[in-house]
Amino acid sequence: MMAELPYVFIVAGIALVGLWVSNTLFDLKVPHYISRKIGHSAGGLAFLIAALLFSSALWPLILTFSFCLMLWLARIIRPHTFRGVGGSGRNPGVMAEVWFAFIGVPVFAIGWLWLNQPFLAVSCLLFMAWGDCVTGLVRADLYGKPVKGLWGSLAMLIICLIISWAFIKPFWVGIAGSLIATITEWAFGDVGIIKWADDNWAVPSISLISMLGLLAASGNL
Repeated sequence: MMAELPYVFIVAGIALVGLWVSNTLFDLKVPHYISRKIGHSAGGLAFLIAALLFSSALWPLILTFSFCLMLWLARIIRPHTFRGVGGSGRNPGVMAEVWFAFIGVPVFAIGWLWLNQPFLAVSCLLFMAWGDCVTGLVRADLYGKPVKGLWGSLAMLIICLIISWAFIKPFWVGIAGSLIATITEWAFGDVGIIKWADDNWAVPSISLISMLGLLAASGNL
């Protein structure tokens, strides 16, 4: 485990740089619903690099829990610290960046540590990190505000399908997961129909449960 310690600094560095870029964009008056997407996409890259570098889920779980704790404490003690992804940058009752880090723990614990499906697990996180990033940018360009819309959902579906094609076998399971992730993102969140649940945890968890169920039912798990 200690032999992989250098990888810890690489993965943590990617996530921290993403948070710094988000802060910088926010300070340059980039709308918060855009600046936070950049931080989340960097978090997705960190998740993917972790799946590629580490031989087990132990370090990724430790890193994910540590970032979740760091972001949560920052919300309580000094909200302005990570203003680009949360804190003073948005409604204090919406803890998107904390949820996004938090959901990595059960997703990695179930998908990677328990079932030895690291790329299925990371794909569910990338659905949110990259799919939601693209849908947010498309909607920002079309509507100029955070809102759900057909073209944004279509963009997310395309990104999720690309992720599924790269990492999920059989691909039909990834197609189903991509559709479910896209529908979940559209339905959940502070500008969705179901406002009480944050899409940052809903998209990865619902897509993981759905695809694991399909894999088990088809005898591929």
